[in-house]
Amino acid sequence: MIFIGELNRAPTFDSNRHIPQVVVDAKYSGRQDPTQENFLDFVFDQTTIPLEGGNHNFKLLKPLVLRINHSTLRFTVTDWGIEMDCGSLGQLPREIARRFLQLLSGAENESLSEADQAHLLRIADYVDFQQFSINRSAPRYMEGKLISNAENVIVLWHDGSREQIDQNVAKTLSEVNLGEQFSAFVKLGKDDKSRSIERVSLLSESKENEDWESWPKKN
Repeated sequence: MIFIGELNRAPTFDSNRHIPQVVVDAKYSGRQDPTQENFLDFVFDQTTIPLEGGNHNFKLLKPLVLRINHSTLRFTVTDWGIEMDCGSLGQLPREIARRFLQLLSGAENESLSEADQAHLLRIADYVDFQQFSINRSAPRYMEGKLISNAENVIVLWHDGSREQIDQNVAKTLSEVNLGEQFSAFVKLGKDDKSRSIERVSLLSESKENEDWESWPKKN
C-alpha cells in the first residue's frame, strides 16, 4: 500500500524570520497502515549555525535529528540534550549555538556533569572543533619583513618562516616598501597560513636590528 503523508524533514529557513512548514508528498510502504510511531523522527536541514549575531558560525558535519512527542507537541534533538516546543522550531539554531557554547565553556572549566560530558562526546561527531577554534581565534600581533612584492608577495616573519601571502590578503601591505619591516595583527588559518592581515604599522629603523630569535613561534 502507498501512503501519502508529511515528509519527515524540517524546512531550511532564516532563523530570524518565521516561515510556515509546508506539507510535501512522501511515500510510505508497509504491510499495514502507518501510525504516529512511524513519523517521530524529522531531519533539520539547516547545517550552518550562526554565532554572535552572524559574525561567526559553525557548520554541522551532519544534520540534526528531531524526535517529536505528539502528545506534548514537543521535540528533542538527538545527542544534544535539547527539548523544545514544536512551535519554537525557528529558535532551534540559537539553542544549538547556546548548547554548544555551554558545553565548550564547561569543558574548558572542567565543570561538566557526567551527562554533559556524554553529550559533548556525542556532538563531537557533528562539529569540526579545529575549524571552529580557528574561526573564532583572535588575530595575533606579529612582525615581519616584506622581501618580495612582485608577482608573489612574500613575508619573512619574526619566527624565521617565509610565507607567500595570498593576493587578496596582501592588499593591506600596499604601503609597505620592499625590504621594510612592519607589524600587524594576523589571523591564522590551518597550517598557520595568513587568512587576514590588519592594523599594519611601519616599524622604525631601531627595530631593524632587533633579535627575533627570542620571539615565540607561530605554532
